[in-house]
Amino acid sequence: MADPTAISAALTGLFPLVKEVFLMTQVLFEADKKLRSFWARVELQRAIFDAWEDGWLDVRNKPDDKIKAYAFEKPLLAGGILKEFVSLLKTLSDSDKLKKRYGLRPERIPKYATRNDDVPRDLRYYSDYLSTVDSRFSIKGLSAFSKSITDHLNLLKTVRYVIVGKDYELEDVIIRLGEFNRDLQLYTASEANNEAAQRIYEVVLRGLNSKPDDPARLAEAALFEQKATIDPDAKSFYGDLAKFIGFSLSLRDVTVLNGRGLSPNMPSQKIFTRRDFSFDAPYKLGPNSTLARLLDYPTKYQTRLVLVEWVPVHKNVNPKTKLEGLKSEWYVLHADKPSSLLLPTSQGLVYDNTDPNFIGIVFQLPSHIRTELPPKVAGRVDPRIVRSPKTTAAQRMPTTLRQLILSNPALDLGVRFKLAQKLLNSLHLMHTAGWMHKRIRADNILFFPSQSRDGEPDPTRLDFDQPFLAGFHSARLEIETSSVLEMAAKPLEHIRPLQGLGKVLNQPRVIALDAYQHPEYRYNVNLPYRNQYDLYGVGAVLLELGLWETLEVLEKGDIGRRGYDPRVVPTKEDIRKDGETVERAGWMLDRIMGSTYAKVVRECLTLKPLPGDLLALERSLVARLANCQA
Repeated sequence: MADPTAISAALTGLFPLVKEVFLMTQVLFEADKKLRSFWARVELQRAIFDAWEDGWLDVRNKPDDKIKAYAFEKPLLAGGILKEFVSLLKTLSDSDKLKKRYGLRPERIPKYATRNDDVPRDLRYYSDYLSTVDSRFSIKGLSAFSKSITDHLNLLKTVRYVIVGKDYELEDVIIRLGEFNRDLQLYTASEANNEAAQRIYEVVLRGLNSKPDDPARLAEAALFEQKATIDPDAKSFYGDLAKFIGFSLSLRDVTVLNGRGLSPNMPSQKIFTRRDFSFDAPYKLGPNSTLARLLDYPTKYQTRLVLVEWVPVHKNVNPKTKLEGLKSEWYVLHADKPSSLLLPTSQGLVYDNTDPNFIGIVFQLPSHIRTELPPKVAGRVDPRIVRSPKTTAAQRMPTTLRQLILSNPALDLGVRFKLAQKLLNSLHLMHTAGWMHKRIRADNILFFPSQSRDGEPDPTRLDFDQPFLAGFHSARLEIETSSVLEMAAKPLEHIRPLQGLGKVLNQPRVIALDAYQHPEYRYNVNLPYRNQYDLYGVGAVLLELGLWETLEVLEKGDIGRRGYDPRVVPTKEDIRKDGETVERAGWMLDRIMGSTYAKVVRECLTLKPLPGDLLALERSLVARLANCQA
């Protein structure tokens, strides 16, 4: 078996060579506009390799230490990676193979050309050292090996590929690069390298800036790869990547339009009136949201169950202006998205001149929840269909995470670990795309009934695999503490301060739990909202998930005793104490959820500004949560 030290040194040295052949292949297709699709597909494969390489880099942007540790821990797998590197470099440095298999000919770049040039001979000579990499490869030959790598790299920088074959031969080049990337992923699949997919999303989005005049090319390339592959995992990966790129592009479109004082074009059929819905009392979720039946949709006499979140229109704001602003939110949320984002798809807006003080955002529900509703009565009626909204609601209504915590025993640790990872991963993907949720809290995380074998909702089981992130209205952070949809109008002096937790929980009042918001933002809500504030909100949710207690009952109701009516602005002392209570509660997680989970939550809840790359931190936190096991 090869020496681990030699393997790690060889891999470190060959990284620049592999990057160079990716670049050479991309430049080959970039030069010809007819080969645009080939160029985008090579760029996609190059981004995937760059993301894989980034996983090995340390704080010095060097892969040496991580690769060396991996080679000693798993020498066989590290040796496999080295063989993949060598195989690719041999293939793309062999003039005969390049011509016969891929329809390419290597030639000198004109500015480096000389009279006696013989590129095939030079490639053979300078790549011959690759044949020394076998099971006997050892540290003894490293000095000569390193010099050969440098000579080989210098040669490749003076060479380019020229097309001499057919299109189907060029297709084989991209297939070879894709196989190379898949093999690398397989060799490191057993590692705790759960950051790989997130890192690919980050690298791909950086690549969009390299050619802003053709932003959709990478999404098209991912869709092509999705259709071309027969591997179900690869299909899912490329499909999600294409959706994520599309979602990111929709955000960019909206940003550009808003910068010009414009809003996206919205089809008139996507702007509904209240007459298009049946708002039945059993479907109500809270003060600002409800399920509703959308009538005559998608075709006449059909009905779909949807979620409507009501956005209040301030008395000083023109409703039409507010509607134009909400078109941007609709445009982003109606875009196709990977399921890991956990964001719902918006079907349109509700605007009615009869009540312009509220505009609704309509969201699509999971397929087994939204479909198979009793149709609008027309002609003969099937007596087997149950049409009671109360019965339908009992089968299809969601449960919030807050309701679960308040009224149910704690979920299994394994379920909570997976749920925490999904929520933090969703936040990281949002931030990667450039989106901030701003209202992440336990009552905005919904769980719908699971799908039974016959495709119907099963109200006895909730689907924890696909939580539903809601809360896109701009209402104040309000949480019901009892059955109090109708809040009694009382003088403020009778509302605040509230004495004792029992009194808080039993009074028909609504407590504004701004404790989900970062204290810095609560001090001054006019500050620009930052990703760290979102991360703090997720940290608060993960804290509740771990302790299985809601924020207002932490430390025997410390936050609850400072509960205040939404009409009252909390003092800075209140805000400071809320933050300290949440921070102290984070130290109670170790004995319940383990030190890994506890440390992740405490990093989310840090009150100090987070230095460095926040996306990298979030990616790391997701990877660490993936290691938590019951």
